[in-house]
Amino acid sequence: MEDLLRAVRDDDEEGAKVTVLLRKANMSYSRLVDLTEELVEKGLLVKIPVERGSLYKLSGKGREFLQSMERFEEYAKAFGLSI
Repeated sequence: MEDLLRAVRDDDEEGAKVTVLLRKANMSYSRLVDLTEELVEKGLLVKIPVERGSLYKLSGKGREFLQSMERFEEYAKAFGLSI
């Protein structure tokens, strides 16, 4: 989930295409479809229909979630824990 959100964030100017997300998040197409649908339902991603497929952007809630995950990783790392 975190890899997918980071991949979307990295291409967030106009929105990330599925092909870019497949490459950056390194997951199968079916897993990507399931996960993007779940993240859209939970309000972490916004799905933008375009002529040939969809683009995905982080929502405000998605940005907050990703920032919180990154802060937690830093905190855990400070205690010698890996996540």
